Amino acid sequence: MISHGPSFGPERWEEQGGFSPSTIAAEVAGLVAAARIADRNGDAVSAAVWRGVADEFQRKIKDWTVTTNGPLSSEPYFIRLSKTGDPNAAITYNLGNGGPTLDQRNVIDAGFLELARLGLLSEGDADLLRSLDVVDETIRRETESGVGFYRYNGDGYGDRSSDGRPWAPSGQGNGHLWPVLAGERGQWELDTGEPGAAVERLDAMRRMASGVGLIPEQAWELSDLARSPFGTDPTTASIGFENGKPAGSASALTWSAGQFVRLMLDVSAGRVLDRPHYTRRRYVERTQQETELTVSSPADNSSVGETVQVEGTSAPGNSIAVAATNIDANSATTVHTATAAANGSFSLQVPLTGGTSVLNVVATSPSGATARQVRTVVFDFVPGTLVFEATDPDGDDNGPGNYAYPTSADFKPGAFDIQQFQVFDSGDKIVFRVRTRDLTPTFGSPLGAQLVDVYVHVPGAAQTSTAASFPQRNYAIADAGAWSRLIEVQGFGQRYVDAGGVTLGNVSIRGNAISRYITFSVPEASLGTPGPGWGFAVVLTGQDGFSPDQARGFAPTPQPFQFGVCASTSTDPHCTVDPGSVPKAIDVLTPTGTSQADELDYTLHRPVTIAPVLVP
Repeated sequence: MISHGPSFGPERWEEQGGFSPSTIAAEVAGLVAAARIADRNGDAVSAAVWRGVADEFQRKIKDWTVTTNGPLSSEPYFIRLSKTGDPNAAITYNLGNGGPTLDQRNVIDAGFLELARLGLLSEGDADLLRSLDVVDETIRRETESGVGFYRYNGDGYGDRSSDGRPWAPSGQGNGHLWPVLAGERGQWELDTGEPGAAVERLDAMRRMASGVGLIPEQAWELSDLARSPFGTDPTTASIGFENGKPAGSASALTWSAGQFVRLMLDVSAGRVLDRPHYTRRRYVERTQQETELTVSSPADNSSVGETVQVEGTSAPGNSIAVAATNIDANSATTVHTATAAANGSFSLQVPLTGGTSVLNVVATSPSGATARQVRTVVFDFVPGTLVFEATDPDGDDNGPGNYAYPTSADFKPGAFDIQQFQVFDSGDKIVFRVRTRDLTPTFGSPLGAQLVDVYVHVPGAAQTSTAASFPQRNYAIADAGAWSRLIEVQGFGQRYVDAGGVTLGNVSIRGNAISRYITFSVPEASLGTPGPGWGFAVVLTGQDGFSPDQARGFAPTPQPFQFGVCASTSTDPHCTVDPGSVPKAIDVLTPTGTSQADELDYTLHRPVTIAPVLVP
């Protein structure tokens, strides 16, 4: 959590990522609980780190999730989530489930009530109260069973309002009222001294149930709707609905049932029972103070070695704790401590293991005030012996010199520009690395834009091929590089085959945006041990899961998701060919004395053949 929060993964409705009030409330309460457990087990350093992170999340919750320029109120209010941590940004997203695309400032839910229930904010917090007014104007509805609430406005998940058609399998419908949310509102009302209102919520939940208290996921808020005649296609048939009664959803929903029991117990006790008292003491009964902290080294998103120097300043005498979490090694974490000197400076040597590490640096004053800074570093280490290495010039990511990148912003400059190729013998496996000029995660993958082919020439191999991975690639491998093994890696797939097309096993693949290395390996037993005379034809192109050869296609000029044969319309012979005939090779490694522009020039060579680089 300290290395991925506060916005990693989906929020409570399992549909969107971003900075969510309800998610952050759970994270803060969980971190403070973890700190208490650590204290009881004698781990004061971890406790200090977790409290410091929790305090920062709590301090910033409104900065991340309260909009001051949204259209639903002239006053600040909580939104469902902000995509980037800026709730005032004009960012749109599709709600999913057949719902609309809306500005994030227009999407409201009541998840911010978790901030009060879990003790991060007072139940009387001014922004919370203003936000409830927006909720009531936007997603509250009256039914014959009582008041209910949509999970958020624009929800498309549920039976279609116009005719009762089920949401599945078309994925088109309308969301309805979720009884569980009435229960959450009842807990807040009990908090504010309104037990009668809380009892009304219980009664509404009970009335929305079916059978013996089967409280559903959703209740119908519209006029009664008759069921469809027997024999109607079940994909379009209405099961029939009554106002304030269950819609065609899960019943009982365990979340709804659990919330009913929770609120019933709260009402009986006259108070909210499931609030961690330590969060309320820390953030509501007092104001958690912030101390001074500046981290001058290392730089964020930097490559480092097997140790990293963490330096900075804080108030003299403050305790400094550094938690180094390797997110590539199952979040293995080490903690390190120092004390700010009389001049406020501190310095720690933190050892690292290979991979990406998140450094949480937390300062704690003698009075308990905290501050937190975070840095991400990479020690891109490959164990074993470097067998071969080749470099490639920058700026030649244009094939024969005329190719142009797709125009969509998903494709960053340098994404298809090879800088370095390495081969390591790690004992039981052979590890390959391709470094690109940019490796920004694309389409949700660390190497979602790239497709790398390595054609391995093994001297004396019995069966070889000079064919490309797929005929649609429009090139061949030179005779000197006739290959017996092909390794193909991308963000959403892989191939590892012999010259006859037989699969030899799986490829282990990872990509790192900071070091810009695509690292992949295969068992040495199936490949052999690279040595003198071995050759590697390395081709980098664009990945496209919708293409039969998994490689991104071309148009005469660049399109949002197609490469351009040329940057603009031209009578140059390079630009007038059939786009489906050009070699799908944006950058390749070339042997000394070979020009990539010449090697890939499809107006001179039919077919284009790609030569290997050889191990001396």
